[in-house]
Amino acid sequence: GSGIPEMKTILRGVILKEYLTIRTFLVKTVGLTLILGSGLPLGKQGPFVHLSSIVASQLSRQIHSFKGIYESESRSSEMIAAGCAVGVACTFSAPIGGVLFSIEATSVYFAVRNYWRGFFSAACGAIVLRVLIPVIKDPELDLKALYQTSFPPGKAFTLEEMPCFVILGLICGLLGALFIFLHRTLVLFLRRNELMKKIFQRYWLLYPMLVTLLVGILTFPEGFGQYMAGKQKFTRTVQDLFMNCTWSLNETHPHGCHKNETLNWSGKEGDTPVFSSL
Repeated sequence: GSGIPEMKTILRGVILKEYLTIRTFLVKTVGLTLILGSGLPLGKQGPFVHLSSIVASQLSRQIHSFKGIYESESRSSEMIAAGCAVGVACTFSAPIGGVLFSIEATSVYFAVRNYWRGFFSAACGAIVLRVLIPVIKDPELDLKALYQTSFPPGKAFTLEEMPCFVILGLICGLLGALFIFLHRTLVLFLRRNELMKKIFQRYWLLYPMLVTLLVGILTFPEGFGQYMAGKQKFTRTVQDLFMNCTWSLNETHPHGCHKNETLNWSGKEGDTPVFSSL
């Protein structure tokens, strides 16, 4: 699973067995690598938080000089909270923003004394990543923003666009709430339905296999996926959505998108409207 709900539970004082063990770390690392390599629309934020929390917990247990300091439950929770901050910071390559978001995502109550620990841990993670960049030699591996923006002073937006931004925010908020409601309804149905409980408890691999099969069918590039950019990476999809051009305008228009820029969204023959794919 994600890992964030479990970390929130542990930080609130509930003991969850086998969630912070080396075995869990190895299994989750292999599983996350396979999932990200498969192209499934799954993020790495939650697993990174879980993995970094496991590392923090194991450090406090295995290093002899730390044992006396972190024997108390409160100290152990502080160590895990710092690990959560590192996990979020490494995911977004943003140490400061990562720490603040980790507070929001993992804790209802966050002690003030843990702020500097989280910032220090996240900064150490950023420094290590910066040192490893020349060794790995990956041009995509950097601490810079993935989608950098550059707006001329005073021309970022006009006053007439503000109502559109407000309406767009309301629509996205309602759609997000609808998605959470539908997901919650599905999860509760699977938990309460006796037949589903028996099937998934006995054949626990069946559920992820069905989800993977469904996603694979929908995103297969030669099938339905040709209408939803199934053959390109998710990062490229986001870059297309942030292109500085208007998809509804003709390519001859100064603000229109070139045909090659919308090719992944208009089907094989290029005759499918872009907004139908979206």
